[in-house]
Amino acid sequence: MEELITEEVFAAPQWQKITYRIVSLLVFALGINVLMIKNGGWIPFLAPLIFFIAVSMLVYTRQKLIISNSEIRFVGGFKSYFISWTDITKIDMVRLGKYKTPTVTIYYSGGKLDLNKSYYLEPQFTRMLSLMETRINPELYTKRYWDVRNQITKNLV
Repeated sequence: MEELITEEVFAAPQWQKITYRIVSLLVFALGINVLMIKNGGWIPFLAPLIFFIAVSMLVYTRQKLIISNSEIRFVGGFKSYFISWTDITKIDMVRLGKYKTPTVTIYYSGGKLDLNKSYYLEPQFTRMLSLMETRINPELYTKRYWDVRNQITKNLV
């Protein structure tokens, strides 16, 4: 396992963050307008759901994956993960959904962390995979991981 030269931070693209922040403000304003409806019957009960959606969109823009020599950190969401390289027990990757989006699952002593390619741009996702491959023992990767990894590599070329 090689040492990493520097700590690398992976996050959603800037245009996506700006768009989600603007839309979350609009959704929040919608929630306020729903609360101001006087004779709406059951409609004001939608306000908590609307506020939850607005907060979730705002939190989504703050998520970051940080890969360093000592650990993998996933911060900014509702739950933060701090995974030491030695805690990792297995890494798997599957293709999910209609568009067969790759999702990496990192199993560690305290649970698991899913990293979905749809959140990151293609170059960021492949860079994340290559950094993890330099730090983690190759025996911890499943056969399915390598199959999907080869499919992703073929699609890039």
